[in-house]
Amino acid sequence: MRTFPIVSAAWVALFLGTACGKSEETPPPQTPPPSPYQQNPQGYGNAPPQGYGNAPPQGYGNAPPQGYGNAPPQGYGGAGGSAPPPGQPGQMQPLGAVLADPQTLQTILAGALSGGAAALGGLTGGEQGPIEQGIKMQAQTQAKGAHPEGQLLTGRLSPDGHAEGSLTMQPGACYTVIGFGGPGVFDYQLNLVTAPPVPPQVLAQSPAGGVAPVVGPNDQCIRSPYPLPMVVKIDMHLLKGQGLVGAQVYRK
Repeated sequence: MRTFPIVSAAWVALFLGTACGKSEETPPPQTPPPSPYQQNPQGYGNAPPQGYGNAPPQGYGNAPPQGYGNAPPQGYGGAGGSAPPPGQPGQMQPLGAVLADPQTLQTILAGALSGGAAALGGLTGGEQGPIEQGIKMQAQTQAKGAHPEGQLLTGRLSPDGHAEGSLTMQPGACYTVIGFGGPGVFDYQLNLVTAPPVPPQVLAQSPAGGVAPVVGPNDQCIRSPYPLPMVVKIDMHLLKGQGLVGAQVYRK
């Protein structure tokens, strides 16, 4: 006959209590993952991303891009150092060749401002004939395809004297100014200068050293840089000698 061991009630109660205790044991709390709102991702927060903030990107800031600002663009101004000082208001780019040095230009401008007005049209006596003939002969080679514009300008000048006329340049037109000096004239020069209220400035100039000056010959004729009419002064300057000088505008 099979026998079973007798287990005391105390041992059974101890075993069951231990097993129940283990099954009801609460697991240790786990630390929740950090919230994306509590931990700043790399590069986010008080420190701005690279290249952002007070330091501007390279090449940007107070320093203007190259070629910009008060300095005029390369090639601005006439030959012989006649470019205006950077930032000087009211200056404009010369319209043709300017050959004199800056000091001589200032002397020309001072004389042009003090000179009298040139006479328009015909004169009494026989002195006008050689002036007109000399200008017409020059026009055949220096103003090809152009036609006379306005009246003949004339003035009787003493050494270093000035007389001036006026030219209204129309948009799209091209102008040549031809001069001629009568007997007693040895060195005669023509200058185109600004008209008020623009500050005095030589815009174009004929070479010195002759009695038949020309401003803007043929393909080098003078054009207005603006889409509206532009008024300039024609300065007739007698460098050497004395006598009657004349100038005629041609347009094409």
